[in-house]
Amino acid sequence: MQDLLKDISQPAICYDKLVKQVKDVCISCNRNFEDVHILPVVKYASVNQIVNLLRYKKIDYVAESRLQDSIKKWQSAELSGFNVKKVFIGHLQKNKVAKIIAFFDLIASLDSLEMAKFINEKAILQNKKVSCLLQIKLTNKDTQGGVSLQNAQTLLTQIKETCPFINLKGLMAIAPQTDDETIKSLFREVKKVFVSNFSTSQDILSMGMSNDYKLAIQEGSNLIRIGSAIFDCTEGVNDN
Repeated sequence: MQDLLKDISQPAICYDKLVKQVKDVCISCNRNFEDVHILPVVKYASVNQIVNLLRYKKIDYVAESRLQDSIKKWQSAELSGFNVKKVFIGHLQKNKVAKIIAFFDLIASLDSLEMAKFINEKAILQNKKVSCLLQIKLTNKDTQGGVSLQNAQTLLTQIKETCPFINLKGLMAIAPQTDDETIKSLFREVKKVFVSNFSTSQDILSMGMSNDYKLAIQEGSNLIRIGSAIFDCTEGVNDN
């Protein structure tokens, strides 16, 4: 019974705590809280947890990384009634791109010209402009996608010139697990690429997750991707 209580009641409480912490960070670095948005990453959350969050908090977007699980989850009786936009943050596979384009409102993990051209072809067939973020790779992990900082500008230009059905909305980056100063330095470099290519208030610089979102906000992120700080938090839940 106690596990069920945690599962259902925890996310909305943790979200409130997170909002307060984001506000505090914004104040400390002289940023407007309204300019920083929280993207709940729901890929590991239970349906009960997601329902709790959406029922009690104003959530416009959620992030998923697994296509089939996402479709099944959001077509369920519990979630199908919620009008929430969906962001794909997983690895892109060509055999799944057509369904990803149809099901998601934003792709945040575009990282090559080959994939951009493939998305463009599928988008033409669906007569749908596809909003994408270019993923910047900041680690040496082979399992992590993204284009290097050094090649990001060239790739952005190539996509804009060759893929008219892709609407580039900004950048996404995942920091390595290292010291704070190194992370901030890397985020700063991503911000430079962002500023050179995007200029409207609707453009997205998505940096920062549950373990480094405070650093990301300090370095200019306007969309932080948060999973465990919302769905794996015991704040406000009675453990007795």
